[in-house]
Amino acid sequence: MLNKRIRIARRSEQQQTQFGEDGQSLYEWIDWFWAGETWNKGAKSLQNGAIEAYDVVMFRMRWCPCVDRWCLIWYNGKWYKILKLQEDEQANQIQILAQEVPNTESIQIVEPSES
Repeated sequence: MLNKRIRIARRSEQQQTQFGEDGQSLYEWIDWFWAGETWNKGAKSLQNGAIEAYDVVMFRMRWCPCVDRWCLIWYNGKWYKILKLQEDEQANQIQILAQEVPNTESIQIVEPSES
């Protein structure tokens, strides 16, 4: 059920270095997407080796070619980095395992670059 709104940002091509200028990571918004959300915690997470899985969320959304491993997700006022991305183009869906970003001061949103 895709009943949550998430906003996805991708790494900006305006970055001067791998880490951005002045230690900031530059991102530009892609768009808003409908997604389903599931918390990745409990016995199954512990069996898979997740010691602290309370800040990890699983999103399911329709497949989009612009979403990759280096994107960030904005959801419920928090930033999430993508840990694992499973795409199924045939089924038209993406499953994203994402972890909350604790230090958001280094994230800066810039205007999209001209392509």
